[in-house]
Formats: sequence, structure tokens, C-alpha cells
Amino acid sequence: MNYKEDDFEDDLEDDNEDEVLQEVLLADFSWDIMPETISWEDPNFAKEITNRLKGITEEAFSKEVEIWQKAISILPKYSEFDIRKEINSWDFGTPGKNDFYIESYAEAYSRQVRYRTRLTEITSVVFAHYEMLTQANKTLKEMALKLSSGTAKDKDATAAFTVHPLTLPMTHAKRLFIYLEAVLKNIDFAAAQMDRMLREHQALSRINHSFNNTGMSQSIEESRTPMYKNNNNVNIIPGRKLIR
Repeated sequence: MNYKEDDFEDDLEDDNEDEVLQEVLLADFSWDIMPETISWEDPNFAKEITNRLKGITEEAFSKEVEIWQKAISILPKYSEFDIRKEINSWDFGTPGKNDFYIESYAEAYSRQVRYRTRLTEITSVVFAHYEMLTQANKTLKEMALKLSSGTAKDKDATAAFTVHPLTLPMTHAKRLFIYLEAVLKNIDFAAAQMDRMLREHQALSRINHSFNNTGMSQSIEESRTPMYKNNNNVNIIPGRKLIR
């Protein structure tokens, strides 16, 4: 069955459209301008820092909570469901061992680069949440521990209870961050395996090329007029008279 060139180009366009549709970005992120919580040109900056030496009060603790709340609230929002759904739609496949077409490796390498770039963007958002929540949890817990009263265990329990609203989202962010790191390792592993297969195919190509050259040389030798020896070990060339 014969195909026209236009039909072949149409098939390529359809394949490209299918590839684009399969890589729709489901997780959407939007970074906002970080607020300037400290005015470095404020003449009272040094005085405010010095006043903190007077100790922690409930009013100061409440102000710190508001600062962390504002900083966390402007981080890009993300949906773990959309992130996992998008990653699950990715094609992590590599060319098979019998695939010697360099285009297949170029296409797989291009996908891996796109996935790593996209994964970097997603990871930066998740890690921003995890880092901000971790620091807020640590700082506010130490402050709550200072404001608490009772035995050491009572203080620890009160401080942990105070920052508990930060613990759950911090745990979720850490879980997703570990998952994204695992996906990155899988991409690196696939790239390493593809590199090994490509090197093996290149080595086989060199061997085949060497065998091909050897075969051509042998064919040339066989096509030449053969020389043989008689019983007296004298070289005889067909068509020529032997002179004794």
C-alpha cells in the first residue's frame, strides 16, 4: 500500500498534537511579591531589636504569629492531587534494546529534560512551604515553651499543642517533597540506563562497521584472479605459460 507524502506529514502533525495534549500542565503556580517585613531604612530598627531582650510576652508572641501567617499565606498555592495526576501522565519510557534509531534516544532525552525542568518548578513551591512551615514551627514552639508554665513535660506539651496547626501542613509538605525527590531519582536512573544502552549500541555499530569492512575486503580478494601452486611449489598464474 502506497502512502502519499502529504498523508505522512499529516500523521506526524497528529502525533505531535497528541504528544502536546498528553503533557498538559495541571498544577498551576503563581508567585507573589514577598512583603518587606523589615524596613532596613527605619531609624528605630536597632531599638526594636534591643527591646526584644526584655523577654517574650504574649503580645510579642501574637505579633510573631501574624508575621509568619502573612509570609506563609503569600506562597503559591498547590494541589497535591493535581501534581500527582500530572506526574502520572508523564512518559518515563526509554528506547528498547533493539531500537538503534538515534531519533528515539533524542526524543526520550528531550522528555527527560522537560520533566526535570517542570519538576524543579514544582519542587521549589513545595519546598518553600515545607521550609517556611518548619521554621515557623521551630521558632514559635521555642517561644511558646518560654511562655508556658509547669514542669518540663507540661511545657513541652503546651508548646507542641500551641504550634500543632502548623504540624499537619508541614507533614503534608514533607511527604510530597520526598515523593518529588523520588520521581527525580527515577528520571536520573532512566537517563543513566538510556546512556548505557546508547553506548552499547554505539559499540555494536562500530563492530558491525568493522565486520562490514572486513567482508568487503574479503569479497575483493575473492574476486581477484587466484594464484595457486603446483606440486613443485611454483606459483602458477592462469593464462600464463610456465617457464622452466
